[in-house]
Amino acid sequence: MADSLAYDSIEIGKRIGPFYYPLQDRIARYLEATENAHPWHHSRSPWGPPIAPPTLIGNATLRFIDSVSPVPPGTLHAKQEVETQAALRLDRHPMAYGQFVEKYERRGRRWFVFEARWREETGLLIGHTRTTMAFPEKIETSDNGSTRTAEQKKGEKTPELPAITRTLAQPHLTAYTEDSANALRGTSIHIDPVIASEAGYPKTLAQGMMAAEPISEILTNLLGKEWFANARLSLAFTKPILCGETLTASGRLASETERGAVVDRQYEVWTKDSAGDIVAVGTAASLVMPGK
Repeated sequence: MADSLAYDSIEIGKRIGPFYYPLQDRIARYLEATENAHPWHHSRSPWGPPIAPPTLIGNATLRFIDSVSPVPPGTLHAKQEVETQAALRLDRHPMAYGQFVEKYERRGRRWFVFEARWREETGLLIGHTRTTMAFPEKIETSDNGSTRTAEQKKGEKTPELPAITRTLAQPHLTAYTEDSANALRGTSIHIDPVIASEAGYPKTLAQGMMAAEPISEILTNLLGKEWFANARLSLAFTKPILCGETLTASGRLASETERGAVVDRQYEVWTKDSAGDIVAVGTAASLVMPGK
């Protein structure tokens, strides 16, 4: 069994891969975990066969990192960026090459950033991901530990997008996480309450990407094909999500910019827990046809 990923062992810039994600084996459990019933994921889509949600390559990137060395239990998934250039058909086989592009010490933790480029076995480019994570061990630091949050914009706001609410029970957490390296070796804080307790949590935790899934679903309902072919999603995960939590995702239009024959539409997006606290926040964007 591979040793856990260690900060000192990370080689910046070394090309890693290919990594093959078992999409056809995992997609049913993935959709079960996210309760995503959109018909394009279960029957025919505008591309013919069913297609995967764009956020799937974010979760697949975590499995890619696991294939290098399993991340230690309690590693913080702080930020995820996903950009797609094509819809991922479920009859295709995605693969990726990646590399660690940064590692650094900040706010008493050691961090790393991993980037991956995803293609189908045909060579068609699917998209890119960028994952930022922090090791669980605290370190000595001269940093004062202060953090900055984005200042809320003042003035008139556009209406919020129709919200989607999901309650994350343990079967959802298990289905979403059961193929991870820590789950396979019995050390997952997302599945085992004892492991979660040892890490300082009262219950198992949902993966941060589970807060991203309803945001992607909102954009699917709003933009249709354009979201699959040209999704850009950048999220920071700001608060742990405990098992049993009810999440509500929404957003609002931030800007529209004409770019030739298409419009670049930018959204502010977020997911909140039942207390109203933000657990994921960031931006989403896509190129759409005028008038859509």
